[in-house]
Amino acid sequence: MLVKNLFKYWTYQVFSPGTVVREKYEAFKSLLAHDKIAHELMAELEEIYYGRRAVDFQKIIGLYEKFSKSVQGMVQDLSPMYPKEIGDLRAYFKKFDFYIRFMLAKPEVDPSPPYILFPDQISTSMEAVAGGKSVALSHVKNQPGMVVPKGFTVTTNAFHAFMETNDLEGPIDTILENLNIHDPEALEQEAKGIRKMILKARLPGPVRQAVAEGVNTITRNSGGDLLAVRSSGAMEDSDISFAGQYESFLNITPDKIFHAYKKVIASKYSARSLYYRICHGILDAQTPMAVLVLEMVDSIASGVVYTRNPEDVHAPELMIHTTPGLGEALVDGRVSTERIQISHEKSKILGIKTGAHLAIDEKTAMGLAQRGRDLEAFFKRPQDIEWSLDKKGRLFILQSRPLATRSIEPEPGPEPESKSGSKNKPPPANKVLISGGETACPGSAMGRVYKLDPAAELTQVPKGVVVVARTASPRYVPLMGRATAFVTDMGSQAGHFASMAREFNIPALVNTGNAFSRLAQGSLVTVDSKNKIIYEGRALTLLDNQTSGLDLLEESPFQRKLRYVINFISPLKLVDPNSPAFAPGECRSLHDIIRFSHETAVREMFSIGGGRRGRRKKGAKKLISAIPMLFYVLDVGGGLKETSLYSKEIGEKDILSIPMNAVMKGLSHPKIIWSDFSHFDWESYDKIVMAGGIISADDVQFGSYAVVAKEYLNINLRFGYHFVILDTYCSPAFGDNYILFRFSGGGGNATGKSLRAGFLGRVLEKLGFKVNTRSDLVDGEFRQGDPRLIAEKLDYLGRLLGATRLMDMYLKAPLDLEELVWEFMAGRYDFRSVPNEKPDE
Repeated sequence: MLVKNLFKYWTYQVFSPGTVVREKYEAFKSLLAHDKIAHELMAELEEIYYGRRAVDFQKIIGLYEKFSKSVQGMVQDLSPMYPKEIGDLRAYFKKFDFYIRFMLAKPEVDPSPPYILFPDQISTSMEAVAGGKSVALSHVKNQPGMVVPKGFTVTTNAFHAFMETNDLEGPIDTILENLNIHDPEALEQEAKGIRKMILKARLPGPVRQAVAEGVNTITRNSGGDLLAVRSSGAMEDSDISFAGQYESFLNITPDKIFHAYKKVIASKYSARSLYYRICHGILDAQTPMAVLVLEMVDSIASGVVYTRNPEDVHAPELMIHTTPGLGEALVDGRVSTERIQISHEKSKILGIKTGAHLAIDEKTAMGLAQRGRDLEAFFKRPQDIEWSLDKKGRLFILQSRPLATRSIEPEPGPEPESKSGSKNKPPPANKVLISGGETACPGSAMGRVYKLDPAAELTQVPKGVVVVARTASPRYVPLMGRATAFVTDMGSQAGHFASMAREFNIPALVNTGNAFSRLAQGSLVTVDSKNKIIYEGRALTLLDNQTSGLDLLEESPFQRKLRYVINFISPLKLVDPNSPAFAPGECRSLHDIIRFSHETAVREMFSIGGGRRGRRKKGAKKLISAIPMLFYVLDVGGGLKETSLYSKEIGEKDILSIPMNAVMKGLSHPKIIWSDFSHFDWESYDKIVMAGGIISADDVQFGSYAVVAKEYLNINLRFGYHFVILDTYCSPAFGDNYILFRFSGGGGNATGKSLRAGFLGRVLEKLGFKVNTRSDLVDGEFRQGDPRLIAEKLDYLGRLLGATRLMDMYLKAPLDLEELVWEFMAGRYDFRSVPNEKPDE
């Protein structure tokens, strides 16, 4: 819209065939359009990177494809305007583009056999082929005294063959590119769409044959033909456990094996597994699905061994959780378990928490404890072990993975502890609503109670609540970014949900017995899951150290790859258009190429300035004003007095343009300070030290340009390192009037630029603009209104621009931006003495 309106005036009133070559004009128009898109896409990529926004990596690939196309378009458009060095510029673009595409490229996959592997064929280095669960179980099988069920693994090669045969990668990538994991309803719908595609697809013949042979092999002499079909994804059961995120199916008959296999593959794209993977910064291509097929164990008891106490990994004890029959209900959080604590060193029972009777005897418990110690020694770290006891008294190990822990570290200092081990800080005076249960993840948090029925839709859960549920289901994972804490009636420390809570560092108290019935919907509570207490209202002494979620993206594969990409996109080296180093050969990023292309194009079209390529073009006039900045004005009809027609310089009194005068009025407001920034360390910003941070009136390198008419203004304004484009029409025709505003860039760090953008966006909203903010890019739009109202808004925009120059250099987090916004609206335009902290709430 900005470009369209600018050229509406330029086309018919400035560029006649005898003034400029049509090809050059069209190229300039196209270049500006590409420039606009490139800055929008660069801002979104930066916002994802610096803002730790959880998206699928396919989003980055899609954004870069569009960004690359726009930058390439700028280079191509510059060619007819400035052919001299375009070859070098094109060469540097191709070089940076190649480096980035190399990082974005997916790894090569192998859709060829083997499609199944038996445990004896699986080695440590085969996780990418057999998945984490299968590799670990093959190690367990080889340890003395360990028994695992017979079985085989359907490899990731089979997964790749399945995906390739059915042409599924492209459609799934399209969904992933546009996926918003923070919209529960949309996430669920997209996940169902992928699941439907996978379940409708056909298994390749060679894969079907291999799986059938594997089933025949393990059932031939087993005396039974019921099977367990379990996920064994690449990266599963590692430090990033995926516990409970993929599906497993029990008691499957051989004739149902192919459908069960496809259902496990489809669970890779369930709403909860997508949310989990993307929050952890894992790429889809890194998690191909292998599937583990085991004979069913005819269980009389099952459970989980934690070789350490997840509440205190330094305590010399291990925990055995057990339940009668199959262990599925235990890990899914649908039952509360019997729990046995055993000394890690002396094989002595330290405590038992049970109902009427234990599902296992002491001898079995001691056998499990010994197996737990042996596996911890082998894997050299605490383990989370699933086990099953059959009717013949045989103990089977079904799974062994690293134990997810989240212990509360002791605070430094000499503060003494009581005999019970707790600090002498008095407990909150608030009424105790619930006491007891099991700590799934220690911590404290506050929120209003939101009761979640087992069959309820997760899409209705608001942000900032304490979720209270009957069961501790792993399906609640998509709520980890919305809830402040979780409380459940059932469940145990050993469930998949508890593992997830510890990974996300969300306070969780399970197995309370009656929290769902006792806590009132909407009531304000404070959860202290470490001490297993829920208080009424806001317990301030606990909330001094309120638990917050972890930055799961930090140093993730997603973040590392994106950092590489950003380093070839964002840094700006070409800051001085008047320097000999402002040349294609000095470009070190795509941002440099954008900057060089834009600056060179503007110079060629305006042909102003006295630099090494500059020429003065008739009609572009230098504005002399009290504001210390370089300004060139081009009149396209009634914007300047006729007496200035043959002058090279004009003053503010020569301006007739209604919108230009309104902006200048705001910029010239007496409360705006254009000098005296002596408290800054200007050594760090030597490029913009002149004239109080605004470019010297004698330096053409950061000139600002305005195209004016009586009722029209298009302005390209530069303050140091940030840029403003303003396009506006101010006429008696109310319906035609508008203001379009764009702000980007800055010389400060990413935090400072983001804070300034937030301030700008909120002020614009107060002024009635429709606003879109991404990273340091702010777009504002105001439609319709009488000319007096439009002029008033432009006046405020001038004040806003004057007040916010260099703001990115002195604003620091934490900061109460809302307070600054109200102060601006009340007439404060100098924020250099802002206290950089939020007031206590």
